[in-house]
Amino acid sequence: MPSSDYNRYLAAIKAANDAEERRAKELLRQIQADMIAKYGLSDNDVDYLIRQFRYHI
Repeated sequence: MPSSDYNRYLAAIKAANDAEERRAKELLRQIQADMIAKYGLSDNDVDYLIRQFRYHI
């Protein structure tokens, strides 16, 4: 994953983690779906970023 995408996803995850729980979970689902669609689950950066989620989705 390019560093620009990594930084964009990380910022989005941090913002989603700070949102109200119900909204946060929906935002995190969208972020997860986008990352997996673009890079797949085998990407180490995707794995790390998913572990940064505050809520399990």
